[in-house]
Amino acid sequence: MDEALPVLRRLWSGESVSHDGPSGSFTDVTVSPQPAQDPFDVWLGGNAPAALDRCGRLGDGWIPALCTPAEAAEGKTVIDQVASAHDRAISPEHFGMSISYAPPGTDLGAPQFSALTRRARGRPLDQLIPIGLDGLRALLESFIDVGFSKFIVRPLAPPEAWAPELEALAAAVGGLQT
Repeated sequence: MDEALPVLRRLWSGESVSHDGPSGSFTDVTVSPQPAQDPFDVWLGGNAPAALDRCGRLGDGWIPALCTPAEAAEGKTVIDQVASAHDRAISPEHFGMSISYAPPGTDLGAPQFSALTRRARGRPLDQLIPIGLDGLRALLESFIDVGFSKFIVRPLAPPEAWAPELEALAAAVGGLQT
């Protein structure tokens, strides 16, 4: 990403780009059509120190997953410090979270969630994945309290029917929109 993102930004701007680096070489490449957004914002994820540093140096926003509000606030601080050290600033409106939520009665300790358990790095999943829409709303409010304003929310598993799920989701958290 450290090598690719600056090259991609040049391509997205409409420039004809030649590049020779560790990940590959090419000559006189252009991208068409160009992104409608100019400049094109790049939001990065990841919670590891290298990912936070990369976001501060190269990103336009941060949208991690599987972290607590306190961890997200710490990550935001690191990103802002790194950006400042590189004469950059990340918009305060460009910090968000990707959050899965589970229906009431979900056993997050069940074997089907073992991959998520590994990604949780030793933290209990019930600290990272809210149960029910009330739990989701409470978690969103906690992230809002530490300066996050954009959210990708999705059920942990596909619902039986999407229309009622989306209606219930809108009723539960739609009022948090600003």
